[in-house]
Amino acid sequence: MTRPLLSHCAALSLFALSAAHGAGHDGTVNITGTIVDKTCAVSADSTTLLVKFGDVSSKTFARAGDGTRYEPFTINLEKCGAGASNVTVTFSGNADDHNPDLLALTPGVGVATGMAIALYDREKNLIPLDQPGGGTDLIPNQASVALIFYARYLANGETVSSGPANASATFMLNYA
Repeated sequence: MTRPLLSHCAALSLFALSAAHGAGHDGTVNITGTIVDKTCAVSADSTTLLVKFGDVSSKTFARAGDGTRYEPFTINLEKCGAGASNVTVTFSGNADDHNPDLLALTPGVGVATGMAIALYDREKNLIPLDQPGGGTDLIPNQASVALIFYARYLANGETVSSGPANASATFMLNYA
């Protein structure tokens, strides 16, 4: 063999060895877990909810913390599993700039200012955004359960102006 051919063969051999080394492994990941039946299904009537406040006077919000009446809404669950014992709900959405526990109004031209939306559990305790709240005990194999919540407009300290005051939040169920 000529010297250039030997060099090419040696280079190919080194490449093959390094590729084989790269195909090896340095460790193992073992996956363990248990499949349980401790959740409920969200009823079809609760996958998209609408809370209507109607017209609210801007004079309702004289100072920070002033709020409207509590508007109820219900998340209906069904077909709870045999292992179901407790559920909480976490609401998520765009947080208000002045109070991150509250839901910001959807931005846009002419939108109301000076308020945000607060969400409460059935006892009217504030549920901060992205925090679980509204804990409810479940009975195993429960056919249905109604989770009651409230929403209300709350003055956030900014100057209040009139206009549309809409917002949107998602919810996630957490089981214990």
